[in-house]
Amino acid sequence: MWLVYVNVLMFYVSLTPSLDSIVGLGNISILYQYYTCRTFGSGVVQPFSGSSFYVRSNCPFTLTRFTHNRVECDITTRRGDNGLLVRVEIIINKVRTVVQNGSILVEKKSVSLPYDHTYQHIFHYGIYTKLKSSLLPLSVTWHDVPGGIDSLRVELEQKLSTDMTGLCGKHNVPGMTVKLPELIARLYYSNSNISRNTFSSSSKYSVCNMFISNTLECLQVMAPQYSQLCQKNIYGYEMSKYIGCAFFNEVTWRRDTKCAEPSCSGDLVYVEQGAAFVPSCSNPNPGFSNQELTSSCVCPKGEHYLTS
Repeated sequence: MWLVYVNVLMFYVSLTPSLDSIVGLGNISILYQYYTCRTFGSGVVQPFSGSSFYVRSNCPFTLTRFTHNRVECDITTRRGDNGLLVRVEIIINKVRTVVQNGSILVEKKSVSLPYDHTYQHIFHYGIYTKLKSSLLPLSVTWHDVPGGIDSLRVELEQKLSTDMTGLCGKHNVPGMTVKLPELIARLYYSNSNISRNTFSSSSKYSVCNMFISNTLECLQVMAPQYSQLCQKNIYGYEMSKYIGCAFFNEVTWRRDTKCAEPSCSGDLVYVEQGAAFVPSCSNPNPGFSNQELTSSCVCPKGEHYLTS
């Protein structure tokens, strides 16, 4: 993990083999290790272990599939023509949850949040929505935008000994003559009008070059890889408000980009790092004692959210 602390805040590069979640207490940051797989933008994938790669397709993909303590987990995703995720299906212990068109269905029934079930809990988490399993050390967090989901991450609270399949899983399996990222690259170029020289020769990707130059000190030798991922991510989606920004926001603070801040309802204000659960008059200290920090919509300082 790449960490550069500036003014007691963390600048992080999330396209790394694992991701540490930051929990803040005043000026103190406590690190809890999570094993994270994420996908964002129009098809960037960072598996639990290994290098990031890019997949462009509107076909369903298995993000991860595994069995732990005899509990089966299967997470599949599908992107729409706009590049965003338009369907996420999460099956844990045969309970099927589907996220689609801004709705959440559990066993084909629409649910409202917060939703508590014997096997899982689904709730708002800052600007995100999170599903936390009661049977597995696993959570799934996603960010809704108009038209779909621009980022999704799967977090494990411990490293599992079981083998995983899917985009998040093991790709360099013994006996495989072609590794998954290489195979995806072949399919990517063979099924599109994109040549391998398209990106470096096109001036339309100056936004990626500018972004990489501004983060070069942190990225260092990984800059060429990030540049390629950035260019593949925005190709064909140059006019999208969400595809490019999803990539930039996963790599650096939103304030370091020209991307618009998420809108907040009512008088709530957006903060890059704020309480995952908004304090209210009826519950001024929500969540755990070690309050988790994330991108959030919070009350102006000194005020509490009024709940009916």
